[in-house]
Amino acid sequence: MSHNANTSPGIDDFIARWSGGGGTEKANYQLFLTELVALLGLPTPDPAGDDTDLNAYVFERRVDIAKPDGSSSRGFIDLYRRGCFVLEAKQSGKALDSSGWDKAMLAAHNQADQYVRALPQSA
Repeated sequence: MSHNANTSPGIDDFIARWSGGGGTEKANYQLFLTELVALLGLPTPDPAGDDTDLNAYVFERRVDIAKPDGSSSRGFIDLYRRGCFVLEAKQSGKALDSSGWDKAMLAAHNQADQYVRALPQSA
């Protein structure tokens, strides 16, 4: 594969591998993100454990979301790194310049914001 003079072959290969559509978000996001962090030379997420307080860098970090009536619901952060980020993966199938894509990304942002608010202060 030829590559742009401004990118490495690894980056071009990654883009080519993931540019095609297909599959579902649930089927692909963990593999996509694992390959992305490897490409960037970052540590890969840890296996999640039963004690959520110890899950500092994991896929599917559980959060309990308090509701106004006192009940709660369970949510799962697609990729979480304590003190750094909450990532919600989305695959919309909409064109990037469409209102459908904008709505999907806004919904993802709102979902991530809800998860951040549900994290304990020490998380």
